[in-house]
This record gives sequence, structure tokens and C-alpha cells, in this order.
Amino acid sequence: MVHLTICLPTRNRQAYCLKTIEALAAADGTDFEVIVGDNSDDPAPLAGFFASFNDSRFRLVAPGPAVLSMRDNWERLVEQAGGRWISVIGDDDHIDPRVTGLIRRCEVLHRGVDAISWDPMSFQWPDNRPVPTLASIPMTCAISVRSKAALGDQLFRWSEGKRRPAVGVGLYHGAVRKSLMQRIRQTYAGQFFEHPVVDWENTCKVVAQAEKIVHCERPFSVLGACAASNSASTLSRDTMKARLDTFERENSGGISLDQPFFPFSLFDPGVSLCLSVASTIAWFCHAHGVDQTGVGANFAKAAMDECRYCSTREEYDAKVDCFTRGFAVWQAGRWAGHFKPAPFKPPKTVNRLSGLANDTLHIREAGITPATPAEFYRFGENAVVPLEAFLSGAKVFAP
Repeated sequence: MVHLTICLPTRNRQAYCLKTIEALAAADGTDFEVIVGDNSDDPAPLAGFFASFNDSRFRLVAPGPAVLSMRDNWERLVEQAGGRWISVIGDDDHIDPRVTGLIRRCEVLHRGVDAISWDPMSFQWPDNRPVPTLASIPMTCAISVRSKAALGDQLFRWSEGKRRPAVGVGLYHGAVRKSLMQRIRQTYAGQFFEHPVVDWENTCKVVAQAEKIVHCERPFSVLGACAASNSASTLSRDTMKARLDTFERENSGGISLDQPFFPFSLFDPGVSLCLSVASTIAWFCHAHGVDQTGVGANFAKAAMDECRYCSTREEYDAKVDCFTRGFAVWQAGRWAGHFKPAPFKPPKTVNRLSGLANDTLHIREAGITPATPAEFYRFGENAVVPLEAFLSGAKVFAP
């Protein structure tokens, strides 16, 4: 019986995708399946691989006659999922298929759970290290039920005042019961996904619709970032603009990235991931009547937090200008006075020291040998509670 469907959407990053497929295929177990949704311009690399790839747990969904938007590619994969639970990762990421053990444990401990999140590791592929980089490994392992009210405050009202809400709920590097995804489709326009920023849109819908959300602090996946990834584009304004233009063009006919009720343009030179997340949340709340009381002052704090992470004066000035223009017109400038970013301070060091901070182990990537997210996951498992001990609920284990 298929307990978990792992959806793997990919577009023009076949080399990374093949590494991810090979890593997943090395896992034991028959309680999971992997659906690869190829949306590439050239179907030959993945089609050729699958022609000689004999593993019944894997299915390839070939490209259509025209390029699909990311939304449409995710939509067709979730539609074909045969598992009781569904998860989505990027083609340059990794997930441990043994996460089915966590799902089963949560189903026993927390009856009625329909969404499970965990803290992922992070890793930059060797081709995505233009500056010194740090990989990360969460070190704790508690499991707890999350408060939907608290999640709503964090997500919809930005109550933490940080550059991104620390929510981490949804299909992307999480697991959602298929029945919840079906309920989401019935509730929202007969589709699993509406907005082009599918991961954060799904987070909004899961927080709004889930009956019970459980969070596990032990990592079960790795957020990878290769040179061709969207996250890598944040290191270059020109690359960011080019990818946003492509993203908007391929989303032709769908919901625009820019919305008049949240006038912070994603095509501004000072755009940031913070703004991409905020615009998606603002769209969801506007489209579906979600209360955002208090969001103005909170988002001003988040914008100031985003500006704190600038590594150059040029980047800082661009982001400050972008936020300033947006706050000047958002809700008739009501929150403009709340945006008071601290003066720019050049970073003293850039990711040169490894160490433990806030229950996360940060490791200088120049000093380690793993070359893929899967290799880093195996490396990182040496630092966390062994899976067998974790799933058994053991309090003490021998190294």
C-alpha cells in the first residue's frame, strides 16, 4: 500500500533531478511512490533515463505540448498522487522516504492529524557558493501539536515581525493527508492551487483548512539550492529580474504576481523573497476573506528585518527604496511611518564560522565532502537522533 506520494516537479534542471531520483531509488521500502513531473523544454534526458529505469515505485509524467506554469505542473502531480499522504520537494532537494515512519507515529499519537511538518536541513550545491556558505542541521527532535490560532497569527498577520513567517506547514517539505488536499480543492475554486507561488499559497490553505497540524523538530529532508534555483537568483538582481519575467510569462492568464491591494512590486530592483512571500499571503487573505488585523505594523518590522540581512550598501539601498515606495501607497500610506530601517552596517564576517546557534548546527560548506543534498542528509544524520530510536520513542540510545 502506498502511504506517501513524493511529488518531484522539475523544469530544465535534469542533471540535478536525476541525482535526486537516484538517491530516492536507493531507499528501501515499498510504502512510498515518486511522481516526477517533467516540465522541461527537452524531454529526452528524463525520458531516456526512465526507459531503462526499472523501479515500479517511480512514475514519469512527461512534458505537455506547451510549457506549463509551475502551478499547473504541481496541479497535475497532486491529481495523480496515489498515496494517503502527499509531499512535494524541489528537483535539487532531498527527502528521506522513511518519513513514512514519522507519519505513522503521528497518526497513532495524534488521532485526526492531517498535516505534518518538520525542520529540514539546508545545503548549497557546490556550484552555488559564490560566497562562503553554511549548511544547517536542526538538532532537536520533539513532536508537538501546533496551535492553529498561533500559526494564523504568524502567517496571516506576521506577528513575529521577521523577514519570513516561521510556519513551515504544507506540502513543500512537509506531508499533507490526501483527504485534506481534496477538501482544499473543493473549498477553493475546484483547484489544488490558484496562485503562481504555489508553496506559500498551499501553506496558507493548509493552515486555514487543516483539522490538526503536528510538527516534528527532527529533520527528514534537505532544502537544496543549486546555481539554477530560484533561491540562488536572490544573489543577483539581474538574474532575479530575468527569472521573474520568465515566471510571469509562463503564468500567462493566471493570477499576476503584482496585485493593486498590495502595491509592493516584485519587479522592483529591490525585490526580495520577503516580498514574494508577503504578496502571496496578501493575495490569499484578500481573495478568501482572511482577517489581517495588525499586519501593517508587523510587516513594517518584517521589512526592517529583511533590510538587516543586506551584505552590500547597494543591496540595502535598493531594498529600502523598494519598501519605502510600497509603504508610501499601501493603504494610503498608513504604515509608512512604521518602516524605519536601521542604518546599513557591513557584515563583519560572512559565513566563515561553524557552530551551534538556536538549536541548529551550522557547518561551513567549504570544509565538508558531501556534494549533493542526499549525501549531506546522510552526513547530517550522524549529528541527530538515530531514526530507529526516534520512531521507537526511546529516551536513551547508544551511539
